[in-house]
Amino acid sequence: MDTASYIGPDDAPDRYRLRRSIGRGGEAVLYLAELELGGATEPVVVKMLDDRQALAPELFARVSAKWREQAELLRFVHRPGVVGIREHFEGPSAHPAGSLPEAGGRALYLVMNHVQGLDLRDWRAERTLESADERRAAVRCLEQLAEVLDWLHSGAATPSGRRVVHGDLSPGNVMIDAHGQATLVDFGLSKLAAEHQTAEVWFTPGFAAPEVFDGIRSPATDRYAFGAIAYFLLSGESPATVPETLRAALLALPALAGLGPEKAARVAAIFAADPESRPASLTSWVREMRSLVVSATRPEQPPVPAAAPVPPHPPVPLPLSGPPAAPVLPPQPAHAPQPVFRSPVPVLPPTVPEPPARRRGPRIALAAVLAAALVGGGAVLGVVLSGGDKGDGATHSPTTPAATGGGTGGTTSHQPAAGDGGTGKDTPTDSPTDADDGSGSDDGSGPGDGADTVSLADLTPTDASIFSLERNAAAVDGVQYQDSLTSAYCYRDASGLDGFGEYNLGKKYTTLDVVLGLDDNSPNTGDTFTVIADGKRIFRDRATVGKPFHKKFDVSGVLRLRVEWVSDEEGNCPTTVLGDPTLIP
Repeated sequence: MDTASYIGPDDAPDRYRLRRSIGRGGEAVLYLAELELGGATEPVVVKMLDDRQALAPELFARVSAKWREQAELLRFVHRPGVVGIREHFEGPSAHPAGSLPEAGGRALYLVMNHVQGLDLRDWRAERTLESADERRAAVRCLEQLAEVLDWLHSGAATPSGRRVVHGDLSPGNVMIDAHGQATLVDFGLSKLAAEHQTAEVWFTPGFAAPEVFDGIRSPATDRYAFGAIAYFLLSGESPATVPETLRAALLALPALAGLGPEKAARVAAIFAADPESRPASLTSWVREMRSLVVSATRPEQPPVPAAAPVPPHPPVPLPLSGPPAAPVLPPQPAHAPQPVFRSPVPVLPPTVPEPPARRRGPRIALAAVLAAALVGGGAVLGVVLSGGDKGDGATHSPTTPAATGGGTGGTTSHQPAAGDGGTGKDTPTDSPTDADDGSGSDDGSGPGDGADTVSLADLTPTDASIFSLERNAAAVDGVQYQDSLTSAYCYRDASGLDGFGEYNLGKKYTTLDVVLGLDDNSPNTGDTFTVIADGKRIFRDRATVGKPFHKKFDVSGVLRLRVEWVSDEEGNCPTTVLGDPTLIP
């Protein structure tokens, strides 16, 4: 039985099959989908804005008109380095095949080409930049991005000469394919104007120019974000959120530390507080740094005795006074909305209440939150091309960070594996939704016994659902797990998921030792867990209160690990628990 959701225009409502949610970008949700052509399926990426989120019919109509206008203009943008748009339309909300939504829900859709490769976060994670070849590859990425952005900002991309502003540049919005081609994949906040001021505040922390906090986006804000990308690419570190700190960190990079005052000022101008003082040409800015970065005569480590091992080149420290998880924000007006640090999600007005301890009636609560973000200031939302923070193991994602604090990219598409019925001794007596395929094993030992281990809770998610996993203690089947990941909330999206979390393992670990279950204080219901490693499903089964799974998953060579869950009852959410999730090298 096909349980997938479908979307399409009114004359072909089942044109696209949604495979799963892969992130959230700005006001919309990002899905990996497929289109059947000649008996075979081709992957695409779909952005969806449902009218249940826009709420007021007049607001939805206004957003629809703006979305259509910008999508049509962006269809003129044809160039390597910019993701292509296939089509856009308004149509029925996601629904089972052959069955339109009973309530007559409507949604806006933007369908884009699927870009195969790694996002810039994962691409950088696989390189040290210690060799001249790797430094040249990094500079080539910057050169390609600079040329595309200069072209978009010049007005040459549209027949009318209107300039295109990306609006949310970050490593999660740049894909690198096998040939080294860098492609911009998220124009979620694009504005076709010289400068646009808007009341909605969507951004990726560390990559947002100071004026973004006032809702202003322009070519100059793109240039600031490009400079932050350059810093991340060259250092491997997350950029600071304060321009002065970021300027100092850039000039402290080994390749730039010896610059004379005049040249240092030109390079550091990319982070100028005044937008007019930033370089007018990104291509020229990168050209000025190229020889310095690629040069083989970089500062080396002090000499050591021949018998002693040579220490690795140290990472460039960020001169921050606190950890990256709690960056210092630039001064903002008292009325300015405060940012959130999971990218990209809307900044909520302070009048929006926190969700209750157990979320019931999820769509109503979520609609209220999104209504406040949409209606506040009467803003008209921009088009989102791909997102954020996203992150599926197969495609581009919004802005959702690992090293940078957001989203995703990978090398393979999701290919479900057949289950073998499950082998764990803790298998619930309830009929499983889809059994374990044998890649994980059950035993009676506790997570992480006898190994130098790392908790999965120590890793920053590269992508997560709107109500993400949080670090807490939990009791599962009478056993207390002090270092667990839990979620007491759920929101059933069009892909049928109540929640998910995705993590960059960096191919560093061999085993994930974890208990998958429900907190003992949960309602008497169940959760179906799915574990996906680099796009391949390695486990799926249903746990109930008092009947968890203790699994040891083989994650050797795995870059991206994703855990999904779906509760039996949409409005009666149990507390989902990943008990003591332990990564073993």
